[in-house]
Amino acid sequence: MSISNAWAQTEARLTWLDNRFRVDPEIEQITFVVTREQSSQSVVLVAPDGRKYYANRHSKAMSWYSDKGMDIISINHPMAGPWQALGKVSVNNGIRFISNVQLQADALPAQLYQTEVLKFSAKLTQNQQPLLLRDYLDRVRLKVIFYPLTSVLPNQANDSAPIEVGQFADDGQEYDEVAGDGIFTVALNVDVEPGKYRVEIASTNGVFKRVVEQTVLVYPAPITTSFVQSHQPLTPHSVNIEAKADQTLAGSLAAYLVVKQPQQKPTIIQQSSRLQQSHLTISWPNDAQIGKAWWRGWAYVTDSLTQRELVFRLSQQNYTQVAAVAVDFSASLAQQQAKRQLIVLHEQQQQRLFWVVVTNIVIISVLVVLLIWRRKRVVQSDLIVPK
Repeated sequence: MSISNAWAQTEARLTWLDNRFRVDPEIEQITFVVTREQSSQSVVLVAPDGRKYYANRHSKAMSWYSDKGMDIISINHPMAGPWQALGKVSVNNGIRFISNVQLQADALPAQLYQTEVLKFSAKLTQNQQPLLLRDYLDRVRLKVIFYPLTSVLPNQANDSAPIEVGQFADDGQEYDEVAGDGIFTVALNVDVEPGKYRVEIASTNGVFKRVVEQTVLVYPAPITTSFVQSHQPLTPHSVNIEAKADQTLAGSLAAYLVVKQPQQKPTIIQQSSRLQQSHLTISWPNDAQIGKAWWRGWAYVTDSLTQRELVFRLSQQNYTQVAAVAVDFSASLAQQQAKRQLIVLHEQQQQRLFWVVVTNIVIISVLVVLLIWRRKRVVQSDLIVPK
């Protein structure tokens, strides 16, 4: 049986008794999915020239993924001629062929922001059409990896180690819209330091070898967040979010918080900024309950340069509510009264001292006057001429 180029570029199902198939010279790449009987060993692949290949020992031109009851083998530039798969191949499912598999991914914005979260999709295609072979797709593991190149910020260390920032899924959960539609989606969390990166989207489990690369710049987040915890029952807790006016549109800031206080169910608080404002203050009452508490959420703002809607995850922040410090007003009042009494007593002492000094001065002055007067009398008496 011959597999023509046109046939190999579409999924085909073959169930031969001897598990033989022929590859034509025009085929540049082929992948076949072999369904085996449960608990059986991986098949042995025999090339037209008689060479045998195994799951753990095969050519560099092959990628071989072995799972329970299944082998997925991709061959680049396969040798033309009859191939054979030796093993307990399932009679019901047999061998299915796919070829011309390509990985396509969305184009990332050239300018990303630190801690930004964005929806990012990729898909496998066959002849420019979505590949929908579930046995194949269920075993695909796509990851997004950032490779640091240079730093945008001066004097910042450059770590060349790759950083995994997300894994794709086609399960209809979270950001993925439809399960099993061949479109893989990830909530890309750009939790990396500002700088220049080479972004690689690739399979990590050997099902196929396709890589998509892009280059992006990551800038510091255009928002800042601060939390002010209250320690008094009448003062609320608050989260302050500030957007940079030179990078975001005024009035576009919004936030969504989930707050969990002790002995209460989580509550949701949503708020948006007013026109021409670039900040938000979100508060909730301190219920005076003692225990562990937390808050987390999302912030939304519009990039003023590209008009792109930005989403930032506000990581969970834990805090502990403790008993408010009791103020003894009666003791405070007594202290104030005692202080006033001391002040009055001090003033009285100062007044007594003043009058003592004045009295002494008066007495001394009188004595001095009397002494002078007496001396004058003596002098006058000495100047009298006798008759």
